Amino acid sequence: MISKRMISKRILILGGGRYNVPSIRAAREAGFITLVADKNSDAPGLKAANHGLAIDLTDCESLTRAVTEHGGVDGVVSMAEAGVRAAANISARLSLPSISEDAAANATSKAAMRRNWEGIGNYSTNFEVVATLNEARASAEKLGHFPLIFKPDRSLGGSRGVTRVERAEDVANAFHAAQAGGLANSDVVIEQCVEGSEHSAEVMIWEGQTSVLCIGQKIKSLLPYRVDVSVQYPVQLTAVQEATVGNMCRSAVGALGVTQGVAHIEFGFAPQGPVLFELGARCGGGHTPQIAHHVSGVNEFVEACRMACGIPPSQFNPVRRRGADYRFLVFAPGVVEKIMIPEMLITDEHVLDLGVTVQPGDVIRPLRSTSDRAGFLVAIGETLQEAAECADRGCREISIRYADGSSRHASELVEFRELAHS
Repeated sequence: MISKRMISKRILILGGGRYNVPSIRAAREAGFITLVADKNSDAPGLKAANHGLAIDLTDCESLTRAVTEHGGVDGVVSMAEAGVRAAANISARLSLPSISEDAAANATSKAAMRRNWEGIGNYSTNFEVVATLNEARASAEKLGHFPLIFKPDRSLGGSRGVTRVERAEDVANAFHAAQAGGLANSDVVIEQCVEGSEHSAEVMIWEGQTSVLCIGQKIKSLLPYRVDVSVQYPVQLTAVQEATVGNMCRSAVGALGVTQGVAHIEFGFAPQGPVLFELGARCGGGHTPQIAHHVSGVNEFVEACRMACGIPPSQFNPVRRRGADYRFLVFAPGVVEKIMIPEMLITDEHVLDLGVTVQPGDVIRPLRSTSDRAGFLVAIGETLQEAAECADRGCREISIRYADGSSRHASELVEFRELAHS
């Protein structure tokens, strides 16, 4: 049996933000020597690592030189969308196990995903890729009917620039929003909207096999924006539907050339079955690796580190099915004066993590992308109901006092529609 603890394997982790700290600690506890890179010299992940490197994730030459000076590494993993291509590039430079640079390019381009997924049957949807507003208008007409989804081809994730369009009059605004939300010179992808429930899956890939660790059900913000307000586990799909999702995930990673590691796959479930939205060749963002560990029993990030070093995963398939609610805190717009979080909520055994990301004096804006969310509450339990009840309770107990003297608590999902219009 392969030991779950590695001795002296050295791993370069791209991304040292606050949410990455638990994964960095888990890698160290598993025996990895961690080198963590982040351009922010104050990033908490640099302090949590054995060696912190205050270097931009995309600066492959500097990162290669730095890890060489520190004695080299056995593998590279990225915790952020911005580092996926860099991880493949650095691995190629150092002859380390990794997906190819072509696969990394596919997995960071929504246009490339769509083109590669055209050949895998009903798992994809009709789309167009455009560079100008005139092309966008022509493509919207070509696709035939609304609603449509506009999104940047390449971005830093977080639903930036993603808009649902219901009529031709809104095409211009959606096109410009997608351009603004993307990387420099990014094209815009226009997709036929998939009507149905929305989901994400955490997937492991090794030696031609895929394993779906867990599937979450997403609760989205008000249209036209598509921001996650909650991701709930386990998904409310039948066993047959989940098996179909597994087939879709296997087809999706294969079509992009993702041959090892982990993937975060977002999709819709329409009446005709699951339809792909996009894929990230990395763990899901934020607390998703810790949630996957609780829900499935598989330490997704540690297994990603093992595979990045060319070592088979110690646990490939899920061993349990527990509940979690990744609830994002949404407050009414205004200027923050004071944040109030009860101590008993912080110490609740069902709260995996909790944080408010705004400070006194900050301006809360209307919810348009993930950066407009004001915090998070990660609730866990044996069942989804247990986790959701904890998240509901937390939303009622966390509140903000505004500069105008008013106070509001975090919005619960049932209140979100009302709150957004207040």
